[in-house]
Amino acid sequence: MKSAAPIAQKARTPLGLPAEWFWDVNPARLNPDKHAAQIIERVLVVGAMEGWRAIRRHYGDEKLSAVVTGLRSLSPQNVALLCLALNLKKEDFRCCTAKPFPQAPWHY
Repeated sequence: MKSAAPIAQKARTPLGLPAEWFWDVNPARLNPDKHAAQIIERVLVVGAMEGWRAIRRHYGDEKLSAVVTGLRSLSPQNVALLCLALNLKKEDFRCCTAKPFPQAPWHY
């Protein structure tokens, strides 16, 4: 009887996050410091606890706070989670306080 081939190891990013979360980039080329905002935003969009633990452990609360408050779009659920986890207020987030584009001068 032949032994089964070893199960292929799933590809991971430098932070140990699943590569399939970063389908639009080459996960092996992600630099955790240079691409911090992209990595953090993607983990928040995917919404997995393993990702949240990994970014919190790697970046720390201070860096996380600095990055997430500057993101342009976060879901209301993510804002609520981040407010509780990082002791922030909704008004601290750019996505909650930025003014939308001005009204176009033409009407349809």
